[in-house]
Amino acid sequence: MAVNFHKLARKWQRRWKIAKIFEAAPDNRPKFLLTMPYPYVNGLLHIGHTYTAMRVDAFARFKRMRGFNVLFPFGFHATGSPIDTAAKRVAENEPTQLNAMKLMGIKDEDLPKFKEPIHWIKTFSKEAEKDLNNYGMSIDWRRSFITTDLNPRYSKFIKWQFNTLKKKGLVIKGSHPVVWCPTENVPVGDHARSEGEGETPQEMVLIQFESDEFILPCATFRPETVFGVTNIWVNPELEYAEAEVDGKHWIVAIPALRKLIDQKHPVHELRRLKGTELLDWKAKNPVTGAIVPILPASFVKEDVGTGVVMSVPSHAPFDYLALKELQDNGNERAKAIQPICLIEGEGIPHNFAIETCKAMGVKDTKDPKVEEATNLVYKKEFHTGRLSKLTGKYAGKPIQEAKPLLIKEFVDSGKATLLYELTNPVICRCLSKCHVKIVDNQWFVKYGDQDWKQQTAKALQEMKLYPEKVRSQFEYVLDWLKDWACTREFGLGTSLPWDQKWKIESLSDSTIYPAYYTLLPTLKKVPLGKINDKLFNYIFLEEGNPDELSIDKTNLASLKQEFSYWYPVDFRNSGKDLVQNHLAFYLFNHTAVFPEKYWPAGIGVNGYVTIQSKKMSKSKGNFKTLRDVIAAWSPDITRVSILATGEEMSDVDWDDEIAKTMASKLEQWYEFALKSHEGHDEKKEIDKWMEHQLHSCIRDATKAMELTLFRTALQKGFFDLQRHLKWYARRCAGKVNANLIQQVIEAQTLMLQPYAPHLCEEIWSKLGKQGFISVAQWPSFDNSKINPALDQTEESMQNLIEDIGQVLKLAKVEKPTQITLFVAAGWKAIVAQKVKELFVNTRNIGEIMKAVLPLAKDKAQDASQLVQKWAKDPSRLPPVLVHQDAEYQNLLDAIPFLKEELGARSIEVIKEQDSNEPKAKQSMPGKPAILVK
Repeated sequence: MAVNFHKLARKWQRRWKIAKIFEAAPDNRPKFLLTMPYPYVNGLLHIGHTYTAMRVDAFARFKRMRGFNVLFPFGFHATGSPIDTAAKRVAENEPTQLNAMKLMGIKDEDLPKFKEPIHWIKTFSKEAEKDLNNYGMSIDWRRSFITTDLNPRYSKFIKWQFNTLKKKGLVIKGSHPVVWCPTENVPVGDHARSEGEGETPQEMVLIQFESDEFILPCATFRPETVFGVTNIWVNPELEYAEAEVDGKHWIVAIPALRKLIDQKHPVHELRRLKGTELLDWKAKNPVTGAIVPILPASFVKEDVGTGVVMSVPSHAPFDYLALKELQDNGNERAKAIQPICLIEGEGIPHNFAIETCKAMGVKDTKDPKVEEATNLVYKKEFHTGRLSKLTGKYAGKPIQEAKPLLIKEFVDSGKATLLYELTNPVICRCLSKCHVKIVDNQWFVKYGDQDWKQQTAKALQEMKLYPEKVRSQFEYVLDWLKDWACTREFGLGTSLPWDQKWKIESLSDSTIYPAYYTLLPTLKKVPLGKINDKLFNYIFLEEGNPDELSIDKTNLASLKQEFSYWYPVDFRNSGKDLVQNHLAFYLFNHTAVFPEKYWPAGIGVNGYVTIQSKKMSKSKGNFKTLRDVIAAWSPDITRVSILATGEEMSDVDWDDEIAKTMASKLEQWYEFALKSHEGHDEKKEIDKWMEHQLHSCIRDATKAMELTLFRTALQKGFFDLQRHLKWYARRCAGKVNANLIQQVIEAQTLMLQPYAPHLCEEIWSKLGKQGFISVAQWPSFDNSKINPALDQTEESMQNLIEDIGQVLKLAKVEKPTQITLFVAAGWKAIVAQKVKELFVNTRNIGEIMKAVLPLAKDKAQDASQLVQKWAKDPSRLPPVLVHQDAEYQNLLDAIPFLKEELGARSIEVIKEQDSNEPKAKQSMPGKPAILVK
């Protein structure tokens, strides 16, 4: 029967909505609150959203089945400049933006409406809700909202948050480096970037090399290597400027001028010159006094640092390779240079960069492996390296310890100054390239505050992470995170309560909003004029007198109850790229604002979604919306395909071929689950094996689900169980245990529900079950029915078929008329077990014989021969030590199966002690002797 997955999805989504089964309210059950970052409503949801959303929904569905009162709310983010910018680009008929709109299915006649930002918000929030519903998400939509002052209740909540932070001294005004868009003249947070999310200003040191009356400021992240500089690099193809900077004449690439100006350096450009004009110069190292030449290098970029680079071939693969290229091409100045090694340590050979390039086979500066070599060298030297005696008073100091000391000395002595730079490109939504600017009178959240860091570290320590291995990344981020510019002067958002000209930026108004979910829908009943800081203080902080709030007592009690019942968040899931900003901010703000009992309880982190192993890109044509994928494959197939290919922080790869395979497997399961399975009621040995597999799979799938290892859970609870079921049906030769098959079908369908809820609802209903499977009980396992020895028994059965096949081949018998199987006498298993135990501590034959022979008094000679054989070759010990009666019965039960598999007319099973056939003595536990005719 063909399954119409789309039709099933529509049917059960309607029924869920009518029954309101996902609308959650406090009761006496344990609760579980799950959230994910609300998506930005500047377009349709894409397949990249599906993995994060799918993980949350699968976990929510699992927890409901485990008896929890589950709340999965959802909202939409509109704060910041992206929507404003996109609307302007539509108004300007910008081709890239218009093409993006058409790819989302926006008709030409509707494009003019998108000149207004509010139309974006209304349109795409509704479309996102529609897509998520069509995806089968178990969301309580009564609690949905949008951000910005278009939602005045939410804005009041955000203003309360910032007033609370300001009272604690955690929001300050000052001058700080920020990522800056030179076109829009605003700081650019992650949500306002089309490229470069997570990039933050990093401190570079400009070491001021001197050349006649000029300064050549070399920008570096590794000032400790200045002791090993052999030359300076400039790019002969670039244009440079001579400019008066800080009262001195500097030579820098043209883009560096804007960066220097934006970072408070007085700059006056004097003239421009080609890079080729600098190649005859020499410069003096301000630290060592050494005179070094200026050499050409094409890898020097004008928009990185100052366009002037110091060369340390011993410790920088690019420098070594560029120097070698010049030497090979006959450059005499380059030939005279000898690398200077100044970092040593365990695992760091002399001239580490050079040796690394040779070991990795890196050929030149254009070799893709040079980046990998650079990362390896830099990381190893920074974490384990020490400075050599060439560095004078710093000799012997670890790099991590020496670096801040060196920077302070160089800056204080005027040998260097600081420049903030981005390590990777950041592109604004307006498509402008960003740089770092130091802004004045800007409002910042003080994430650099050490006391706050310690408090947040405590919250992290007590929190459950999915997966646990992401903890070190969180610890690193909490440590290095600095003050964050939290306002901007234009765009959508909530006004800063004490300074109305500022809007709170997008990553700053999206940190504690899961608490806002808990207040809805009751907060909608409270008059807007009565929503204020006092109300939020009472609800969240248990401060103040409720009588002073003049709010309906029933509503007030409901608000208080909802928050205190649902909080803290038990599971907040997001992509791995948000650890360094959103998730870190989420932790910081919760510890600052709420009492400890409401700090986050758990965070999940997942990988990205790629399309056939390539990063999604509209320009490359491999961009898929959630809507497109569901239309092509249905929600259930999409859900299973997504969760079957990724786990923990590994990336998920969407491939239509995988979806095609999953569609087939789901359809096969549907057909199997609903067809009639007639069989026997008696319990046979093979039934015990299938029962063991069923309970093992339930146990393993349950454990994996609790850890959000959804791929593993699907493997254990669906694919493995399917494989075992096929073997069981084959072993039974069609005569299955009907009751056991029914148990498998029910358990299998229950375990598949978080992945394919619509299909499972249909199966559940047609099985005659009452209620929705979405809120049914997760299957339980019985440890007493899990017996690993049964695995060995079935493995022996498979081996037996192979062994019989070999015997038939040797005997040149194609269709045997009679196969006789001799089951080893019981004493052999007893003796073998004892020998195994003794082999752990001794191989002394005398000791072993003394302990073993009393166990087989009537068969002492035979037992002695076996022990000697096993002592010579322990691998010949029987792997399966099953009781003779159980093995005998299992083989009797398997006669129909063996007949069918082997094409034999007759199969006889005889216990060794009941036969005079000499071959019977060759039988071993789990390995019957075989006689064919």
